[in-house]
Amino acid sequence: MINKVTISILTLMLFCFHINSLAQEHNTEEEDQSFIEYRLASWGNWIFRSFLQDESDDATTWGLEFASYLSIGSFEIKNIAYFELNDFPRNIPGQPPGNPSPGVEAATGIGDIITGFWVSKRGEHHEGHHIAPGIGLQIPTASEKTLGSGKWAIGPSFDYEYESGNLFAGAIAIQLWSFAGAKDRKDVNMLLVKRFLYYEFADNWSLVYVPYGISVYWNKPSGENVYIPLGGGVQRSFQLGSIGLNVSAQFFNNVVRPSKGTVNDLRFLFELAF
Repeated sequence: MINKVTISILTLMLFCFHINSLAQEHNTEEEDQSFIEYRLASWGNWIFRSFLQDESDDATTWGLEFASYLSIGSFEIKNIAYFELNDFPRNIPGQPPGNPSPGVEAATGIGDIITGFWVSKRGEHHEGHHIAPGIGLQIPTASEKTLGSGKWAIGPSFDYEYESGNLFAGAIAIQLWSFAGAKDRKDVNMLLVKRFLYYEFADNWSLVYVPYGISVYWNKPSGENVYIPLGGGVQRSFQLGSIGLNVSAQFFNNVVRPSKGTVNDLRFLFELAF
């Protein structure tokens, strides 16, 4: 199972690199034909350890996040796609996102894909406030029932960004409702709020706050349906030719969480920025 999943992930990475390379060649050779442009902006590798009340339940996750932009005429579509390769000793409420089947069995494999698309005017990003409406989508790609919802889900979203001097902050919010999928699986009614904050306090050094995010599962009992993480960390940026490399370490405590949910998260990021 793991070998097949790993091969699929590596294939996807190579495909994204290839598409980005073709787009760059197209822009270089035919700059006057820029009605449609595609750009892979970043590829992030999230490696994190989830600490639970019983240390024997601690879990490890490798998350992959791809951010890209498609420009069509005067409009720009931003896309972020995120999925995880999980190694869980038991079901963990609210992780991965969605509504996985409850249980205590161990599970290792890929989770559901969560992706979003946001539309704005091309070149609209600049210092100050920026907000783009969009949609979010959850695709049932999980290899195990305890790692995914088994449902297709869709809903409204927005991407808010604020930039001023050395500060870059904002949030992405996605509300998802299931509309198709396995009939024997529970419905998805979930709100995800991915907050982020970067403050550059020295050359190539930043304070960062990029947690798993606030998650609310509206159809679960009160006290078992919300995650709110507090914490943060530091990031170091490097330049590798024309490619940027960001490396960060963060620690979070879920001050609000399900009774059997994750207590603390230790998160590492290795990100390539194109």
